[in-house]
Amino acid sequence: MNFDMIKFKTLTKLTMLQIAMVFFVFIGLIFLTQFNPHPLQNPLGGLIYSVILSLLILLFLLMLLINKKPQKIADIFTVLIVLFIAWEIVTRFNLVDIVVLPPPGQVFEVYGEDYGDILFGVVSSLSVLLSGYGLAILIAIPLGLIVAYKKRLYEFVYPISKGFGPIPPMVYIPYAIVLLPSLFLSSVFVLFIGAFWPLLIGVISGVLNIDEKYVNSAKTLGLSDWTMIKKILLPAAMPHIFQGAFISLIISFITLLVAEVIGSSAGIGWYLQHNAQFARYDAIIAGMIVISIMVIVIATIFDKIQSHVLKWQKKAEF
Repeated sequence: MNFDMIKFKTLTKLTMLQIAMVFFVFIGLIFLTQFNPHPLQNPLGGLIYSVILSLLILLFLLMLLINKKPQKIADIFTVLIVLFIAWEIVTRFNLVDIVVLPPPGQVFEVYGEDYGDILFGVVSSLSVLLSGYGLAILIAIPLGLIVAYKKRLYEFVYPISKGFGPIPPMVYIPYAIVLLPSLFLSSVFVLFIGAFWPLLIGVISGVLNIDEKYVNSAKTLGLSDWTMIKKILLPAAMPHIFQGAFISLIISFITLLVAEVIGSSAGIGWYLQHNAQFARYDAIIAGMIVISIMVIVIATIFDKIQSHVLKWQKKAEF
C-alpha cells in the first residue's frame, strides 16, 4: 500500500488530471448511453455497452494499482477514450453511412445475439493456432539447433530454408484442402508452414551469432552433442529464438484468419466472412474487436513468457 501511495505521489499534476479525465469520460459515456441513447440502439445493446464501459473502468483502476507505470496505462486508456468519443460523434451526427459504421450500442448488441457463434469461433481459432504454432515450435527449435551445430547439415538445409521461407503460406491452402482429410488439419498444416520457416531461420541465426570463443571453451570440456545443444547453444540463442517465435506468431495469426476465410467452416475469420456475405457490418465490427482482444491477450502472454525466460538478460544488462 505504501508503495502505491509513493507511486501516485510521484505523478505530475498533468498525469493526475489525465487519469481523472479518463475516469469521468467513461462515466459520462455510460450516462449518455442510458439517458440519451442513439436512435438505433436497442435496450439490450445499451445494457451490454454500459457493462463493457463499466468493466473498462474497473480494468483501468486495477491496472493503475498493479502496474509500475501508471502514466503508460493512462496513455493507453486515453487513446481508447478518444476512439469511443470519435465513434459516438461520427455515428450520432451521421458523418459516415450508419449502415457501414453502426453506433456502439448496435455493435455490442451482437455479443448478446451471437455470443454462441463468437465463442465457438474463438475456441476453434485458438485450437488451430495452438496446434499449428505449437507443432512448429516443437519441430523448428530442435531442428534449428542441430542444423546450426552441424556444419555439413547447415550447408544443406539453410539454402533450402531461404528458398521456401519467402513463399506465402496461403499458397499451400488449395493443396492442403485436397490432400488432407479435414479442414481442421488443412488449417493446422498451413499455419505450421507459415510459422516453421521464420522460426527455423531465427534459431539458426541465433546459434550462429553466439561468440565462437564461448562455444570453443565449452567444447574443451568434452561435452556430448546433446549436452552442448541443451546447456550451451539453446540458452545462448534464446533471445534470437524468441524474436523468430514472435514473427512466426504474427504470421500464424494472419494466416489463420486468411485460411478461415478461404477454406473453413468455423473460426472467427469464418465468422467475419459469413457476416460480410449478408452485409452485417455490426457483426463484422464486433468480430474485429474480438480479434483485437485475442491479439492483445496472446501478445501479452508471449511477452510475459519471454520476460520470465530471459530475465537473466535484464540482469546482465543492468
